[in-house]
Amino acid sequence: MRIAIIGGGLAGCAAAYELKRRGHSCVIYEAGDKLASGASGNSLGLYNPRFGAEWSPQSQYYAGAFERALKVFGRFEDIDFHPCGALHLMNDEKKVRRFSKMIESWAGCSIEMRLVDAQEVSDIAGIKIETPCLYLPQAGSVSPRKLCEAYAEGVEIHCDSLGQDVQADVTILAGGVHLAEFTDTKPLGLKAVRGQVTHIKEAAALKANICFGGYVSAPVNGMQMVGASFQRWLSHDETLPQDNADNLRKLYEAVPDFPRDVEVCGEWAGVRCAARDHFPVVGKLGDGVYVSTAHGSHGILSSLMAAEVLANDIENKPQALGADVMAALSPNRFK
Repeated sequence: MRIAIIGGGLAGCAAAYELKRRGHSCVIYEAGDKLASGASGNSLGLYNPRFGAEWSPQSQYYAGAFERALKVFGRFEDIDFHPCGALHLMNDEKKVRRFSKMIESWAGCSIEMRLVDAQEVSDIAGIKIETPCLYLPQAGSVSPRKLCEAYAEGVEIHCDSLGQDVQADVTILAGGVHLAEFTDTKPLGLKAVRGQVTHIKEAAALKANICFGGYVSAPVNGMQMVGASFQRWLSHDETLPQDNADNLRKLYEAVPDFPRDVEVCGEWAGVRCAARDHFPVVGKLGDGVYVSTAHGSHGILSSLMAAEVLANDIENKPQALGADVMAALSPNRFK
């Protein structure tokens, strides 16, 4: 089957990877001049499941996505895959309640997670932290840009193209916020959310990523990433000096012992795509047309799970996810 994929970011490249693996002929059409030219173009991204206190359809989706990613990422050699673990600071009462409940609700899944006290947190992190945490030892980081390239290896790619008048058995709309202007996807009400990360030269020998509303990564290739701004009111990807200052301020507030004499060596901004209910939109739009979008800030994981969902849908095979999860993902939920 010949499949046209509109969008060369994580959603499109993951779909191409899964469908090519199943023997289909895939063609990626990317509006930019290279793969991952939009919100998937960061050199480093953290992967964590999106947390929910209850074992909801959304929680089930992200738990499945996390488990699948750990199996797939290890197949690639050059994606800067760094499963160093992640510490999520329980730095307010809301997080204490949510993470404590999550440990109970998610007990049936295979994701390793546990609550750790302040003393153990410092040992795990490699820096003094005086806040208890939720610890996920299998979480980590990867290069989204390199991951897109690995997914798309051996796939036909057309850059500087929106895929107009393509000839294919199936078309997958896998772009980001630009899909808001497409006729088929306008009813989805897609929204832009801008985010900027700050790259610093290695300043602390962290042994795990630390997440606190913002985050700081463990070092990768002599660099650490601090992020990220979250701006629903902006839709451009120009970098802003003030965002670097804000990212570092939040880091110092959350981790006072992090070194203050950091050297900023770069920054990156992207415009992520989100749906009104902050959950991905994945499934059939119409005859021969499918969609994978609105992956938001968890696109590294979410897009890979979406690729499996689409492949099963296209091949009319049973889904591994339950009916309630599929209903939550469906584009029909906005009708």
